[in-house]
Amino acid sequence: MTSDTEARTEEPTANDETIDASFDFSLASGVSGRYFKVAVGFLGIGLLLFLILAAKRVAPEFLGGIAFLSYGRLVPAATTLLLYGWLTIGLLGALFYMVPRAARSDIEDPALAQAGLGLLAVAYLGGAGAVLAGFTEGRRYLESPLVFDLVALVGLLLVARSISRVAKKATAASPVVWYAVASVIWLVLTHVAGNLPGFSGYTSQIQAAFYRSSLTGLWIASAAIAVVYYAIPKLAGRPALRGTRLSVLGIWSLGFVWALTGPAELTFGAAGDWLETIGVIFSIVLFLPLVVIVTDLIHGMRGAWANVHDRTSLRFLMAGTAMLGLYAVFTLLHALRASAAVVGFTDWVAALETLLLVGPFTFILIGLLRTAAPDVFGGPPRSGRAGYSLAALGLVATIGAMAIAGLQTGFTWAGAANSAEFANTGEGWVSTAGPLAGNYVVQLAGLVIVAVGLVLAVLGAIRSGSESLAADAIPEAAPDPELVLDVPPPLSKVRRYAYGFFALAALVVFLLPALESADPTLFADTNRQGSLAATGRTVYVQEGCAYCHSQQVRPIVTDVGLGPVSVLGDYANETPVLVGVQRYGPDLMHLGGRESDADAIQAHLQAPRETRSWSIMPDYDYLSTDDVAALAAYLVGEE
Repeated sequence: MTSDTEARTEEPTANDETIDASFDFSLASGVSGRYFKVAVGFLGIGLLLFLILAAKRVAPEFLGGIAFLSYGRLVPAATTLLLYGWLTIGLLGALFYMVPRAARSDIEDPALAQAGLGLLAVAYLGGAGAVLAGFTEGRRYLESPLVFDLVALVGLLLVARSISRVAKKATAASPVVWYAVASVIWLVLTHVAGNLPGFSGYTSQIQAAFYRSSLTGLWIASAAIAVVYYAIPKLAGRPALRGTRLSVLGIWSLGFVWALTGPAELTFGAAGDWLETIGVIFSIVLFLPLVVIVTDLIHGMRGAWANVHDRTSLRFLMAGTAMLGLYAVFTLLHALRASAAVVGFTDWVAALETLLLVGPFTFILIGLLRTAAPDVFGGPPRSGRAGYSLAALGLVATIGAMAIAGLQTGFTWAGAANSAEFANTGEGWVSTAGPLAGNYVVQLAGLVIVAVGLVLAVLGAIRSGSESLAADAIPEAAPDPELVLDVPPPLSKVRRYAYGFFALAALVVFLLPALESADPTLFADTNRQGSLAATGRTVYVQEGCAYCHSQQVRPIVTDVGLGPVSVLGDYANETPVLVGVQRYGPDLMHLGGRESDADAIQAHLQAPRETRSWSIMPDYDYLSTDDVAALAAYLVGEE
């Protein structure tokens, strides 16, 4: 292990091509290639399920009546395949490719890395399959049964061990190694924090929010930034970028800030206002590390941009980096109270999800696939211009349509306060669902274009072509004396800081809020607690109803008419808590106070378009009569 007082070893001035030629990275290339190929397989299956979901919003009867293809089961399955199978395994493959080259030492334990890949593939594929079969934990992004989470944890530990062993040999001040080491530490810690047992009620919602922000920012975004630091200089024929004061500021500000944005999605929730305020503040501050990182990259690449021959790879990398800013904007508007009152529980949430799954991180990973193609796939990539253009165009159309739908829906709900005739429940839901029919068509068309573009881009990267990646070797830009690090942080300090920042964030926005409790309210004590209702709640979780219905009444004008405002004690007896993700259908928190006829609800569940022709709810005719009766009893609060 490198000591804190060890002086920096001077980096060679040759470009990456010369460095790579003087070292044997065959094991690293082989391991990373296997990770990439498995990740691409997950991408293909995940995109297929994603398109089926979009088609079901346009035509609810599409592939209807099939339990494992029901909308509420497909949502978490598709997310698992793309978020973990594609992005997580793909980015781990990127680290296995980059870290040995940055450390100038091949992998010593390829069997360890490959064992980790096997375990992760089993965990993520098995988890998605279990969710489709109806075995779900019911927590967003944490739906896989515990057994698959444990398998994944073992795989992640093996991967982290393998990457860390190679990184120890790095003597240069490399931001790639810093981000790689920190990100795998954060990945393991995030996995453990999200799966810690013993949290129930609204506390489990706080736990899940912390998990999602940490997974997105501390793992996925950090690993993606490592890719950008590595790939862009290599495409330009420039030596690997040295770490600067900006590099250090970037990684630690990112590590400190992003996990603290978790409460941003709890705005107007049942948690304390102080927690919401933290989420809002750090959603604003999140722009600081992003600006610092971009500034550092621009500074290090002075005079080299025109030297990039493969403009397609550069476009993927730069578009992905730019979309990080867009993701931060969408997150901020979802956090600020003024805007959250409009976009909360709307298609704005779907826009954020789409950006996460097929937006900036996917573009950056494809840029790395193209950059690594000669080493990993045995030849230069194909052109890829059509794939990039289609993916970018489709993403703009999809995100734009979702954002417009979110604003339209939010302002429609707000109209409840200004019109005595408006209702955002029951038959009145047509005022929400009806105007979005055309928007869902645009979303489907956009996602089809995105999927075609991504498939073309990935195939262009993994199938040998004639696109030249070679760039004339050029020296690094003259360092700015004010930015030069006298003694770069050794990996021992990187590890300590990674553990420390994670612990601090977990303390502030997870563990301390978990201490806040409230006695069960009358609603929690008496509603939906009978044996039949308890069975119905199990069916509700199994079918993923929380992905289309919320169970939270917020203290804002948007939710006027839905019943009493939700408080912490309302969720005291719930595991998992079913606050919900989005309102494709009306809020169900106090449904029994509005619609108490369980028989009518059963009829609607079995054939929703026979009672409301405009409904996009799936048919649950594949459920048994007893299950439908139990689900209806749970919804109306019967014993």
